[in-house]
Amino acid sequence: MSAFRASLVLLLLAASARAEHRALLGASVYGGMTGFKDDQLVQLSGAGFKLVSFVPTYPYIDLNRIDFAGGPSWKNLEDATTLALYSGFTVVLKPHLDPASYITGYTPPEEVAHSWRMDCGWRGYFDVDPMTKDYREGLVLKSLETLKRALERQKGPVPPIRLELGAELMNSTVYFPQSWAALVDYAKKERQRLGLDGKVLLSHNFEHHIEMPSDELSRMTPEGRKFLAQYIKGLDELALSQYMDLTVAVPEEERGSRLPTAGEVAKAFAIHEKNFREKVLEGLLGLKPSEIPPIQIGEFGVGTGGLKAPNLWAGELDAEKEKALDEQIALGHAGLVKYLESGKGPGTASLWTIGKHYDVFGWGNPAYAIPAAADADRAYLKAP
Repeated sequence: MSAFRASLVLLLLAASARAEHRALLGASVYGGMTGFKDDQLVQLSGAGFKLVSFVPTYPYIDLNRIDFAGGPSWKNLEDATTLALYSGFTVVLKPHLDPASYITGYTPPEEVAHSWRMDCGWRGYFDVDPMTKDYREGLVLKSLETLKRALERQKGPVPPIRLELGAELMNSTVYFPQSWAALVDYAKKERQRLGLDGKVLLSHNFEHHIEMPSDELSRMTPEGRKFLAQYIKGLDELALSQYMDLTVAVPEEERGSRLPTAGEVAKAFAIHEKNFREKVLEGLLGLKPSEIPPIQIGEFGVGTGGLKAPNLWAGELDAEKEKALDEQIALGHAGLVKYLESGKGPGTASLWTIGKHYDVFGWGNPAYAIPAAADADRAYLKAP
C-alpha cells in the first residue's frame, strides 16, 4: 500500500471514529390522549435527527393515582417505538406525569375532580411515591414490557433504549428517596427477567432544580441524600432538563450590556455540568467520580425568560420583545451545538420542541418557527 493510500485509510478511519462518537442531538415527541403519529418521526428524520425522545403523558389525578386512560395506549407507544427503531433512531422513553388541566380533552373521574393535583402548576410538585402500584407496575413495568415487544419486532441489532424511570419529579425525590433507590433495584430485576439487559438503559431525567441546592438537596435529610446517592449510583445514565443561566460565562462586568456569544453559551453548559458533578453529585451527595453515570441533556429549550435563569415558559411578550427573544433562542441553540461539537459534553442532548419558543422548526405551528435556531440545529445534524 502506498503512503498516500495508507494516509487516506487512516483519515477515513479517523472520520468514521469521529462520526461514531459524535454526540446525538435529538428532539422530543409528545404523546397525549390521541397518541403518537407517524408524521412526527417523518419531520424529525427530514431535519436529520437520529435520536427521538418519546414523551407519553398521563394525568396524575390523586395521591399515587395515575389515569392511564388519559394518555397514549401502550400499543400506540409500542408501534411508535418499533417504527423509530426500524427507521434508525436511537430511542429515549421519558414518561411524564402531568396535571390533568394540561391535557387537552381529558375529563377526570368525578371523585377526584377537585384534587389540587388536577391543576397543579408543574409535575415537579407532585407527591407520588414511585414504589406504589400505579407508578411501579403501571408505569415502569408497563414501559419495560412495551419496550420488550417493540424490540422483539426488530430484525437486526438496534441501539439500546434509554428509559427514564422518573422525569422532573422534584418533590417526589425529596419526599421518597428510599423509594427511588428501591425502584431502580426493582427495575433491574424486571429488566433481567424480561431479557432486556444490555437493551434498555435505566436513567432518570432530573429537573434543573437539582443543580440549585436550596430547591432540592437542602430540603432533604442526610439519610435522604444517602438514598438519593444510592439511587443515582444504581442508574446506567442520568439526564438533566437543562434550564440554567446561560450567561454565566460572560464577564460579570459585561452581563448587563450584551448577550453572550454562542461560544460563551457553550462554555456556560460546560460550567454547569462541572458544577453539577463537583458541587452537587460529589460535594452534597458524596458520590465518587467513578460512581457517577454518564450525564445526558434530556431536555433543552429557551423560553420567555431568555438565556438567563429561569429560561422557561412564563407567558407572552409584546412583538418587540418577542423579536429580541428570538435572537436569544437562536443563540441558545447555537451554543448547545457548539458544546456538543466540543466533544467534552454529553453523548446525547434532546430538544424540547413543543409550544411557542420551543417549536423552532414550526412543526406544531408554523407561526412558532425560529429559522435561525432551526438552522443552527440543522447545521449540526447535517455535518459529516
